This record gives sequence, structure tokens and C-alpha cells, in this order.
Amino acid sequence: MALRVVNAKVLSICTLLLIFLATLAHFFSSRDGPHVAADAGSRLVSGNHQVPYVPSNWRTRKAKPANATLDFQEILYISMPYRTDRQDAMSLLAAATGLKVTLIPGVDVSTMHPKAKPLLPFVDPAKANDSFLGVWRAHANAWRHIIDHDVATALILEDDVDWDVHIKDIMGLWSFQLRYNNSLLSPSPSSSSSATDKSKNQECPYGCAWDELYMGQCGNTPNPDDRRHQVYADPHSPAVSTHTDPIVEEMTQHWNVSRDAAALRIISPTYGPLCAMGYAVTRLGAMRMLYQIGGWRGFGMGVDNEIAFRTQEGRLRGWTLSPPCITAWRTGGARDSDNDGDSAERVDDKGNAGGFTRGLKESARKAMERLLGETVDRRVEELLGR
Repeated sequence: MALRVVNAKVLSICTLLLIFLATLAHFFSSRDGPHVAADAGSRLVSGNHQVPYVPSNWRTRKAKPANATLDFQEILYISMPYRTDRQDAMSLLAAATGLKVTLIPGVDVSTMHPKAKPLLPFVDPAKANDSFLGVWRAHANAWRHIIDHDVATALILEDDVDWDVHIKDIMGLWSFQLRYNNSLLSPSPSSSSSATDKSKNQECPYGCAWDELYMGQCGNTPNPDDRRHQVYADPHSPAVSTHTDPIVEEMTQHWNVSRDAAALRIISPTYGPLCAMGYAVTRLGAMRMLYQIGGWRGFGMGVDNEIAFRTQEGRLRGWTLSPPCITAWRTGGARDSDNDGDSAERVDDKGNAGGFTRGLKESARKAMERLLGETVDRRVEELLGR
């Protein structure tokens, strides 16, 4: 009888102990699991959001700086052959920030044979020789380079861009968000899980579920029917007010972010990006662009508009970074445009040294003055920490 009482007491104590351990395990798993509050970047603006909002959650992994090609296989930049001034600047800019870039020559529309021109069903025949056709051909040549050389991913730049001195950190952080923290993938549980698993592989630095990535747009129209977006903290993102008017309008009117807000970025599904100063494509994305825009089918507007239209039709998919981290460098004169070709207007600006940019916390072009413009002795002392 006494033995039975002892056994009953032992059983009761074990049961209570198991209940206690299960409760403790549940408590700690809920702290680290999917119900954690939004991260620091999310808290910056979540109070103001009037649109459907998808916060990002902390992960145990940490973002790493991108490599010399910003974790793409190649960085290509387009420049007219006669713009050696811009090519000099791009070589200096890339070297100063530890990047490796490859030149894709721009195309003068007058050199295009009539038989090689794509169908332009919506273009006035009198405008069939306009510069927009040469711009398209140069971007098409970049797409073809990616296809022919079996390039998995490439960043395509125009030759008048600027970026932050911390561009490797900025892009590494964005890559981390798309690979490990992306809550914007397809609502379908099966497709989302599959894309997420693939994205974590080393072969997909920015995730696998995209044809195009935009981080160098001069304006952006988000999808009015798909308000999904994800906010994250980026210490290298300047105040919204420092950007150009179209970017400020997007951030304040569409995403309900204050003009004074800083240190944040927003990821959203690509829909209506404007300008093609900086965008990345996969090899399949390049194939789709070449097929849809001039390489097989005709088109009727600038290459940036055509990419946006094909995206809105669902023929391309991708992600857009707002505000952008690649911006235009301006000198304030005729040097800023190549649309006049060889019959250029008189150059009346102050050149690259007198140029300016908007929307960067630490312009890499401006920083070159500190790196290369000071006297040698002063720079050596700085490097030696004296």
C-alpha cells in the first residue's frame, strides 16, 4: 500500500515537471518565432502606415557586405564611345569603391541599318531615327551579352550614375532581406516555401524569385492593386527629403513615410519604375526583355517605359528598392545628356568636379575628392593614422 502511494506521488511530480518544461519551451519559442514584433526598420514607420503592411522579423543570420560585383555575376555599364569623360569617371568611381565594371558601348541610331531596326508600330515614321532607338539598342546589347555569355545575373548601369561610398553594405543588406527575410513572396504557401528555400542557396544572392531588380530608378509607381511592402532599417539611407521630387512623392504619398524619415528602405513588387540608370536582370529576365522589347516583338516607347509595361502585363517580375541607392550625377549643362549625339550643344558646366547628386548620404563621387584630390603627404598621413 505504501509503495503505491509513493509511486502515485512520483507520477504526480513527473507530470507537473513535464507540464512546467512544456510551458517553458513554448514561452521561449514564441519569443523567437514568427510572432516577434517587427524589427527596428519596421518600427520607424509602422505607426503611420495606412496601407497593408508586412513587417520583417529578426533572423539569427546577419547581412554581409556585397563583393566587387555587388554579388551579381557582372556589373555592366553603357556609355557612348565618344563619352570618354564619363568612362574615366566610371573607372575612378568603381575603383574608389572596390567595384569591377565592364563597358557596353552605346549605340548611335544613325549607324543602325534599316533592316536591323525593330518594328515600331506606334511610332511616327518621322521619329524612327530618334535617340530612344539607340538607347534601346544599347540595353538590348547588354541583355544579349548576358544571354550569350551565360551570365546568371548582372547589374546594368548607365554612365552618369553615382552611389554611396557604402554601396557594398547597402546592397549586401538588401540581398539579405530578399534571401532570408522576404515576406513578400507569392501568397501561395507551396510556391512561397519553394522560392524561399531556393533563395537561401549561394547561387541566388538576391533570392531566386525575380527577373529584374530596380535600385536606380528616377521615379516609381507602385502597383495600386498590390500594396504589399516590407520596411527594413538601413543606416546609410538619407532623409526622404534629400531625394528628387518623384521619389519624395512616392515615399510620402504612397508609403505614408515622413519627409524627415531616414535610415529605412522599402521593398515592393516592381510595377512602374521610371528610368533605367540602375537595374539588375537574371539571364531569363534578359531573355524575356529581349524577346518582348524589340529583339523579337516590336515596341513603341523608351526602353524604361517598355520594361514597366511588360512588368505591368505580368511578363516580367521583380522587386524595387525605395528610395533608390543609385542616383543620377548632374553637372548642370549640356554634358548631362547624349540625346543630341555628335551635334552636342556647347558645354557650359563646371564638369564632374562641380557636379552634384540627390538622395545619397555619402556620395562616392564627392568622396573621391578626399581620396584622390588631397595632397599626397596628407593622404598618406591619414592612411597611417597620424
